[in-house]
Amino acid sequence: MSSWQRTMRAAPLALFLLQLQACSHYIPVVTLEESPQTIPARVQLQPLVDSSTAGSRHSPQAGSGGDGAITDPAYLDEPLAELVTRAILKDFRTSGVFDAIGRNTSYPDLVLQGEIHRFQERVRSPRWLAIPVMNLLIMLFAAPVESHAVDVDLELVLTYPDGTPLGQYSGRSQFTQKISVYDPEVWNEEGHRLNLAFTEAVRQIREQMLADEKLMKATWRAATHKTPAPEPPPGMMR
Repeated sequence: MSSWQRTMRAAPLALFLLQLQACSHYIPVVTLEESPQTIPARVQLQPLVDSSTAGSRHSPQAGSGGDGAITDPAYLDEPLAELVTRAILKDFRTSGVFDAIGRNTSYPDLVLQGEIHRFQERVRSPRWLAIPVMNLLIMLFAAPVESHAVDVDLELVLTYPDGTPLGQYSGRSQFTQKISVYDPEVWNEEGHRLNLAFTEAVRQIREQMLADEKLMKATWRAATHKTPAPEPPPGMMR
């Protein structure tokens, strides 16, 4: 069998696998290296608030001959905000961004909360993709079989336990990508691109935190964050 014949036989399989991958559930994952510095703080992480546009998440399943959204609730095991919060917690904890971070940290120095402004990967497949005879044209002209538009926009805020703001940090990553059956990207797990954008957004936030002198200096720590005692009137002892 010639290499051309083998390729032609593989084309329907590749297209089938594209549709099969779209059925899998998406799991947010951050893949960053160990933090070059550790912020001297015990942090309590609160669940992020999901304020992303509902339309960016609710749409037909990817691969069905139209638009699809990787983060449609039908393809998530839990609410998006919970999954994103858990992924950030895992990354900050394993990479050593803070001395300690958890959902129920005892006597925290700081509280970390945040908001999901955008978190989406829209997938578009040509409607004619399901026509068997089109496989030949796809192979001949390396026509794109999927188009991905990815957008992640996150904001995290650090406050003192009493609610006083300390710092605000944001990260965003956007890109589009078209894929043909010849592209190695076609074999990547569904949600791979969204996790790349998620990772980049978190990387930006982490860099901003590490560059914030207020966080890196231990002088702000719990005992120092108190309302100064009023100065005594002249002539009176403290």
